[in-house]
Amino acid sequence: MQAQGKILTVDDDPNNITIVEELLDDDYDLKTANTGEQALEIAQDFRPDIILLDIMMPGMNGYEVCRRLREHCTLKYAKIIMISARAMAPERIEGYKAGADDYITKPFDGDEFLAKVRVYLRLKHAEEVEQMRHEVTITVMENLRTPVSVAKDAISIVSANIFSSVDTNIYRRIDSKLRHQLETAYDCMGHLEKTISNFIDISEICAGKVELQPTLFSMQYAILEVVNLLKSKTALKLSDFKIDMPTEELSVYADRQKMVKILGHLIGDIIKVAHENDSICMRVKDLRDRIGVDIEGNGRGIEIGRISELFNRSIQIENYVSSGRNNTDFELAVAKGLVELHGGRIWAWNRPEGGAVFSFEIPAHAETEITVRPVPIGAGADLGVRQYTAPD
Repeated sequence: MQAQGKILTVDDDPNNITIVEELLDDDYDLKTANTGEQALEIAQDFRPDIILLDIMMPGMNGYEVCRRLREHCTLKYAKIIMISARAMAPERIEGYKAGADDYITKPFDGDEFLAKVRVYLRLKHAEEVEQMRHEVTITVMENLRTPVSVAKDAISIVSANIFSSVDTNIYRRIDSKLRHQLETAYDCMGHLEKTISNFIDISEICAGKVELQPTLFSMQYAILEVVNLLKSKTALKLSDFKIDMPTEELSVYADRQKMVKILGHLIGDIIKVAHENDSICMRVKDLRDRIGVDIEGNGRGIEIGRISELFNRSIQIENYVSSGRNNTDFELAVAKGLVELHGGRIWAWNRPEGGAVFSFEIPAHAETEITVRPVPIGAGADLGVRQYTAPD
């Protein structure tokens, strides 16, 4: 009979080893160790699915063994179950802090013990499959980025060469249908490019793979950077774009690139539903140890009943995949994930007078001496936006 999984049991008591062997030896690939040092040596080569670990052992105790095991990347999916007669809460908590997945108290029931072994084998297998699926998906998406970008640039170059041609004979042969098709193709490539980027972002967030690279920077300048990036779009769609932020510099210790992405997704979401005469107001607030940002649109509000699920990652991904909706909600899921990675919170609400507001708060910065440039008076005007003071 083929073994169902690899198990390493670690115990300095030969009687306990014998009990585990009687329960597992027929159905599993089982190895044993009677010291922590021996367990570490065996685990690196054996790569067990489950490690049954005693706590009280001579030399290295179970807690230290557990911590050492968790340092090995090849054992990151191994399930560690501590088995001990010490059943008090502090002992169990210490085991969980060391990296254990579960705790079984001696003496244990054989049927329950076997049931837990089967459960953790299934869990480890599921995690490994999910990790493999994640890695394949990210690889495919990354490989799609280049051809999509090349196709988008090619369409742009072809359009520019054709429609700027001075050859009237060529120009006459170009009808409005071809022009529309090229514009549609360019927009589709842009949408696909953004979809790939959003998909990679949310996949990495869900998998816990996103690492922040924080630096100290001015929140005001980050906001003006985003507004500058979106200026062409807002100028076409909005009659007014207002920014209300303190003249005193607000410094934040965060990942600037991801903060720009958060702001871009939230502003972009409001822009997409805005009409020509609508306006957007962005407010930046100094909350002492936190910085708050409100992005307010006076156009269409959020549907009743949808606010509570607006940033729900699972619901928005399901809607995106199954219902053919655009990537608006998908971007909100990304924004939520990135805000929470910064230790912040994000929410949405409707203004009583109409329109929707996206709000988020993040911690400001670590206590350190900083030197930052002040925001120049009229900086907003240089970017096609207007600074103003909101009424009380």
